Amino acid sequence: MLLVPAGCAPGDRTAPATAVAADASSTPSPAAAVSASLPATSAAVEATTGGKTSRTPKIASWLAKVDEIIASQKPYDLVMSGWFTAEQAAQIKKQNPDAIILAGISVNWVWDNQDWMAFLTYIASYGREVPFTVKEDMYLHQPDGSRVAFGWASGEWGHEEIYAMDPRNPDWVNLITAFYKNVLGQPQHDGIIVDMVLEVSWCPAAISDEAWVAATGAIFRQLIALNTENKPVVFNAGRDLNDIDVYRDYMDGYLMENFMGAQLKAAFDDGLQAPGDDLMVIYAVDTDDTGIQDLNKMRLGLVLSLMYDNAYFTYDFGPRDHGQAWWFPEYDVELGRPLGDYYRQGDAYYRDFEKGTIVASPYTDIAVVFDEEHADITSGETALTFNVSKGDGRIFLDSR
Repeated sequence: MLLVPAGCAPGDRTAPATAVAADASSTPSPAAAVSASLPATSAAVEATTGGKTSRTPKIASWLAKVDEIIASQKPYDLVMSGWFTAEQAAQIKKQNPDAIILAGISVNWVWDNQDWMAFLTYIASYGREVPFTVKEDMYLHQPDGSRVAFGWASGEWGHEEIYAMDPRNPDWVNLITAFYKNVLGQPQHDGIIVDMVLEVSWCPAAISDEAWVAATGAIFRQLIALNTENKPVVFNAGRDLNDIDVYRDYMDGYLMENFMGAQLKAAFDDGLQAPGDDLMVIYAVDTDDTGIQDLNKMRLGLVLSLMYDNAYFTYDFGPRDHGQAWWFPEYDVELGRPLGDYYRQGDAYYRDFEKGTIVASPYTDIAVVFDEEHADITSGETALTFNVSKGDGRIFLDSR
């Protein structure tokens, strides 16, 4: 979904991620957001961004509805939202002690939502005698003086506009780095997220690509300097890493939003090629803002994430409303350790584990044949031969 503000068309450039950095349901009220210990000095946190965890699928929640995640009592591996209280983090880790909790918003966009703006300034201002306020000169302006808008405002969805901030403005830089300093200073936060990252200017008439990248990179360098404990940093790449690879030195992982969706149009093969190095990858598959769950696509994305050891998976409503606590039977499977890398056989991709085999069939219908009986986690069927439809993924456990 390419949202282009009038007078600032980015030409053939790929649209950035169409997510709000933290929606009203996932952003705590200012009074509830901060524990009494803020800004405490956090103890060392060994937040792992790769390798194996206690469960085989690594399930994430992007811009999580934190109360829903907690109420689900499910063992999420990676939960990302605007902020977590110490109590919320403890409740999440009660279900999975190895869960990674990341907090943050965006470094150069603001959502013109009253609660969201109050949250931003409250967190950034903690510990200051004079609180921050968002002033007009912090915004990025078009030549006619109007703000550079993302195009997010919608009466249908009840969403206010998202505006670009001027990354060169020192007052804005001081505000947003103060926000992240306080996020990083909380021991319940294992790391940070940055939403809506771009390596091109959304409005070249207001700021050139080169100036946008240089100023945004300077902000990221300040965040790295503040991150004295080397907590993991995850960016929302939008379509894929190529959209933000100029910033790769500032992150430990990235999210592919609306993966295999109609809005950003990243295909299965794009995702298959993504985890080529030590960066964590989060495949964020969704319903394209329809609410209609395509379980074949969900399973295909989940199985793709299992092809790698440094990949996570999430499935939710979509960019207009992230973070539901949806949980599927396939999430609970325990496959044991992988026996090797994934491999292609015919038109499908396979990976073998101690307790079973995963199969992704993105291109065509296939038949999977085993020498010993296996159980299909999805259907519950036990057999030697299974049919897998085009665009589906399946997890088979050895029945012995």
